Amino acid sequence: TVEDDTSISTEVKVPILMAFHRHIYDNDWHFSCGTKEYKVLMDEFHHVSNAFLDLGSGYKEAIEDITMRMGAGMSKFICKEVETIDDYDEYCHYVAGLVGLGLSKLFHASGAEDLATDSLSNSMGLFLQKTNIIRDYLEDINEIPKSRMFWPR
Repeated sequence: TVEDDTSISTEVKVPILMAFHRHIYDNDWHFSCGTKEYKVLMDEFHHVSNAFLDLGSGYKEAIEDITMRMGAGMSKFICKEVETIDDYDEYCHYVAGLVGLGLSKLFHASGAEDLATDSLSNSMGLFLQKTNIIRDYLEDINEIPKSRMFWPR
């Protein structure tokens, strides 16, 4: 939600994303941004923190690791445009491939599954993110107050 809100300046957005993996431990932290249900999520972030804090250590470790890596990657692409296919793959890795890796770690921590390979987990995330980018192409270009472009030049 923080990354997606184009009304937030880079100077405000990057530090929040870089520290997000620590904010999940703080049930007093919140940041008003986004619209509709995303605004509610961010305004009432204490519910997320409380649920996170109730998890077992294996789950918390997996979530903290993935959110730290995602925040750093998102920050990188707030300051850099997607120019090449490699950039496109890297951006998709940070915003969705890491979700696949994180889910695999969570399933493994639960004892329900063997740990999937990083390649498989990342590929699934990239597939889903690229589908979303294609679906949202026109909406992203027409975004107010400024357009966003995730398609390689």
